[in-house]
Amino acid sequence: MNAGRDVTDIFESARYASTRLPIEQASPLPPDVYFSQVWYEREIETIFRKRWLVATREEEIPNPGDYVRLDIIGEPLIILRDTDGTIRALSASCRHRGAELLVGSGNCRKITCPYHSWTYSLDGALVATPSMKAAEGFDKTEHPLPSVRAETWAGFVFINFDPDATALIPSLGGLVDRLAPYDMGEMVVTKKWENRFNANWKIWVENSREGYHVRTVHKESLDTFYPGAIRTAFHADGEPMVYAINSSDNENGLYVPRNHTLPFVEGLSEQDRESTHFVIHYPHLLLNVPPDRITFHQYFPEGPEWTRITSWCCFPKSTVERPDFEHEAEEKYYPSMDLFLAEDKGICEVVHRGIGGSLAGFSRYSPDEERTVHEFSNYVLDHVVGPADPT
Repeated sequence: MNAGRDVTDIFESARYASTRLPIEQASPLPPDVYFSQVWYEREIETIFRKRWLVATREEEIPNPGDYVRLDIIGEPLIILRDTDGTIRALSASCRHRGAELLVGSGNCRKITCPYHSWTYSLDGALVATPSMKAAEGFDKTEHPLPSVRAETWAGFVFINFDPDATALIPSLGGLVDRLAPYDMGEMVVTKKWENRFNANWKIWVENSREGYHVRTVHKESLDTFYPGAIRTAFHADGEPMVYAINSSDNENGLYVPRNHTLPFVEGLSEQDRESTHFVIHYPHLLLNVPPDRITFHQYFPEGPEWTRITSWCCFPKSTVERPDFEHEAEEKYYPSMDLFLAEDKGICEVVHRGIGGSLAGFSRYSPDEERTVHEFSNYVLDHVVGPADPT
């Protein structure tokens, strides 16, 4: 595999001058930034440890003591609701000798280490330490579980490793108002898909940013669920470097069955009723928003060459309460998701394999089709290399 150029020059801004150009003249990022370990580590430090990341949905932890255990960019975390109802993100590593404190999901009144029974309250305070009386100067109040920031929006639980980061809601910019009509906080999770694929995380994001690949990569999906569909251009919108939206008519969005039987969200504009929106809040929240539900992808890099993704489907509560919901969802709504997740996973791995050799290289972006891919590439450069020279 192409492991990247020498570490002394991979961060030189001059290497990326062609990506910094206007899209009509620009070239994609060089292949080595998809394989380099030092580049990946810089991405983690400058992007993922500085920005708000989706951890779970609030409904996954509705009651005091409910928790989920997550590994996020190498950090084992417990996302839980404490006795006061506050959502917290605590380290899952015991302060004694580091044992993993919890696994999976569930409910607990306290957190007890499975190794030596050190015990923590749900706010992370260390409350019991067997056999520590002879430890001179030891004060258990000085050894709580480390925590990171946790905030919520529209039913999503976000975490942030940076104590100085902007609060969540301001960081979302205009996305809060743009998606308000969908009332996502009142939606409920109905299905989840787990995937781990052999490709760099940027490849997945880039694939999600453009409709250029739809007619080719999703041919089986289109032929199966939308035979005869006429491809239309994706419309780009958003707030540069904060969020981006690519929108398509519902057929090319691959989400709304032609003979759909489940209702659309009430109160949507005519444009939103006729469109499926593909949204990114940089760097981490990927939302697919048809007029009847949302799906979103919670993805985490696991080194330069692997990415773990959980994909979630959420419908309005009123839709889920319909007596025909389960049957209709299983028959008409989930099968297309099953197929095009497999198609996207497959093509991302194809791209990753294709750019691994020493002869690999990229030519140019399509200005008509890849404008938001170009924006994402520059977002990565802004953080890893530094902002572009305004001159």
